[in-house]
Amino acid sequence: MTSTDTEILMADSSVLLALCSLAIYGLTQVIAKAAVGSSSATSMVAINFLVSVPVYVLIFVTAIVLWGEYVDHLEYVVYGLIGASTARGGYYIYLEALEKGAVSMVGSITAAFPAITAVLAVTLLGEDLEPINALGIAMVIVSMVALSYSHGTASSGHAFTRSALMLSLATLLIWGFGGIFIKLALDGLPLIGYLGLYVFVLPPIAFTYLRHKGATKSIMIPKWTVPVIGAVVVAELWQLGYFAETSAISVGAASIVFPLISAYPVVTILGARVFLKERLSTRDWMILGLVVLGILLISVP
Repeated sequence: MTSTDTEILMADSSVLLALCSLAIYGLTQVIAKAAVGSSSATSMVAINFLVSVPVYVLIFVTAIVLWGEYVDHLEYVVYGLIGASTARGGYYIYLEALEKGAVSMVGSITAAFPAITAVLAVTLLGEDLEPINALGIAMVIVSMVALSYSHGTASSGHAFTRSALMLSLATLLIWGFGGIFIKLALDGLPLIGYLGLYVFVLPPIAFTYLRHKGATKSIMIPKWTVPVIGAVVVAELWQLGYFAETSAISVGAASIVFPLISAYPVVTILGARVFLKERLSTRDWMILGLVVLGILLISVP
């Protein structure tokens, strides 16, 4: 097999992994909205922490046994810790946004984070940006402004509060900046090495969030109810989607993988229409269409 064949195979695998992540994230948002409707975002975070920690402990132990060269890659370890912190911290803020706003709008705003990642890749990493990619970034930014005016006022007539908008934009910024550090980390660490770093990230972020929300110890011992089962399903699915995402980034170009995955609002909107009966106006559909189109333009190689 030639080097060209290998590059094509890696590109194909990264696209397939990105599409898997796209589908999982899209469906997970719908389930998460339904679960948050029955339980609080605080409970969702606690359950996410309880479900995730054992998985990452196992990954870290495996990384030590099979690789175990963290000390020799301290620069990339720092990148990894920052990237992992933004990924998980942004997810907790995203759950807060879901609790306060429609999943169609929250998902569409947060999915535009590749616009920020692309700008940073050009300015900080020296990556080239084609005119069509720049057009996509501009289209996404304009669409975000339009969504802000459309849903940031009481007269909008939609269940999308200003706090939901601000939380969604915060998630957008955190994931946008964090994407650069994840890519930098995976340039120097194997996938299992990067994922193993979550052992050091999860406890401080989760406990800081839970303390800020005034959560009691009882929240760490949830009763086995339908909402709790839903929250566990969300945590596991999101984790599976994240594994597919990081796997795609490790073998593919960030400028392609991130935007492709971020098209998951298409799946979310369809799911919200079918299962949650959320309604969008014609103007909403037009703006969301521009968001999706902009994401697609960003992903053009």
